[in-house]
This record gives sequence, structure tokens and C-alpha cells, in this order.
Amino acid sequence: MAHSALVMSGYRERIYPIPMWKITMADVRGMAIAIERRYRMLSNPWREIIAEIRAERGSLLASAEFSDLVGVERSDALNALDSRLRTAEDWVRRYEDERHQHPFLVRRWLKSLSTMTDDELEGNA
Repeated sequence: MAHSALVMSGYRERIYPIPMWKITMADVRGMAIAIERRYRMLSNPWREIIAEIRAERGSLLASAEFSDLVGVERSDALNALDSRLRTAEDWVRRYEDERHQHPFLVRRWLKSLSTMTDDELEGNA
């Protein structure tokens, strides 16, 4: 399903404008850097949202108003936060899956690039 979505969106054609058998090692490294930058750009805001939702959930659980609520009201309040949290985590998971759907050589470079900071990654472009 995810592969067909990538093909239909044109993502694969934008990343691999030439056939894979004609790509050199420098091209593979450049593609891996572009993929890692895209992943970080798209996933970092969602990670911040996840942290905010978890903090909000913690403050809700610690509040006096929450302890005054009855079972159904507690469930509704937590369900609203948990559904937002699931949505944000699904987006991060989607970007991780998209990042790992590349040929072996690109994934090998991604493994080494994932340990770099943003500044180091920009210096290697």
C-alpha cells in the first residue's frame, strides 16, 4: 500500500530522476543527504507536537479538575488527547517508513547520516 502511494504521488520520480543502475556512489550519497534532510524537516515539528501533547496529558492527569471528573468524563478527556497523540505518532511513523523505502546503498548512507547533527549534515552537502 505504501509503495503504491509513493508511486502515485510521484515521490520516487523526484528522488530518482535517473534509473538506479546509472547512479554513481556520489549520487547515492547526495540522495541520502536529501532524504535525511527531508525526513528531519518533516518529522521534527511532529516530534515537538508529541512532546507538547504528552506534557498536556501529564498536566491533565495531575490537575485537581481531572480528579473531580467521573469515569466517562475522564475517558473523554484522555481520549481527545490520545487521539491527537496517535495522529502525530502516525505521521512520524509514516515519514520513517518513507525514509526506509530506498535501495540498499541509500539506506546504508542514511544509517551513517542519521547520527549527524543538522550542522554536520549541512556541511556534507
